[in-house]
Amino acid sequence: MLHYLPFHALFDGNDYIVSSFTFSYAPSAGIYTLCQQRTAKPSGPPLILGVPDERAPLIKQEVESIAMRLPQAQVVLGAEPADKALRTEGVRSRLIHIATHGHFRQDNPMFSGIRLGSSYLSLYDLYQLRLEAELVTLSGCATGLNVVAAGDELLGLIRGLLYAGAQSLLLTMWDVNDRSTAKFMSSFYAKLGRGQTKHLALQAAAAELREHYPHPYYWAPFLLIGKTLA
Repeated sequence: MLHYLPFHALFDGNDYIVSSFTFSYAPSAGIYTLCQQRTAKPSGPPLILGVPDERAPLIKQEVESIAMRLPQAQVVLGAEPADKALRTEGVRSRLIHIATHGHFRQDNPMFSGIRLGSSYLSLYDLYQLRLEAELVTLSGCATGLNVVAAGDELLGLIRGLLYAGAQSLLLTMWDVNDRSTAKFMSSFYAKLGRGQTKHLALQAAAAELREHYPHPYYWAPFLLIGKTLA
C-alpha cells in the first residue's frame, strides 16, 4: 500500500512535510539510477497537447496558460491532432505536456491510458514510441497509478513513459480537480521557466496552490518521478 501513499503529504503535527523537503519518486533504485544517467535533448520546442471536452473544459485554458510560460511552445488541441503530434513531434521535443483524461485499469494495467485520437493511448502503445524528453507531464486523472505485481513490480503508465526514454515525469496519483490542476500546472511551469529545478518548482507550486486549496486532495496528487535536479 505504500506505493499509493503521497509521502510529501504526511503531517508532522504542525505542517505537511512538503513545506520542509522536496520530493521525487521512482519505481525502484535501479530505475532511479538509470534516469540520472539519461541525457535529455538540449533543444527542441516544448510540445503542449490538450484534449478539452465538456467534462474538463479548463484544459484549453491550462494549455494556453502553459504556452505563455514556455517560449516557442507548439500547442495542439483536439484528440486526433494531439495523437498525431505526439507521434511525429514528440521525438524532437525537450518538454512534453499532455492535458487530457486518464484511465487507470486496475484489472489490466496494460490497457491503462490517456485519451488521444479515437481511443486511449495505452501502456502498450507507449512501448512503441520514442519520447526522450527532459520532462513528460500527463495532466489528467490517476496517470501515476500502478498495479503492484509479484516481486513488487509496478505496472502502469510510468513504466511505459520511462521505457519510451523520458528522463523525468510529472503525473497524478488520483482523480484531480480541473480548476486546481490548471492553476498548479500554470504555477509549476512559470517557476520552471524562471530557472528553478523541477523538484523546487513543484514544491513552490504546491505551496502556492495550498493558499487557495488547503486540502491535500487538491495539491498532493502531483508526483515527480525520475531525474528532477536538472
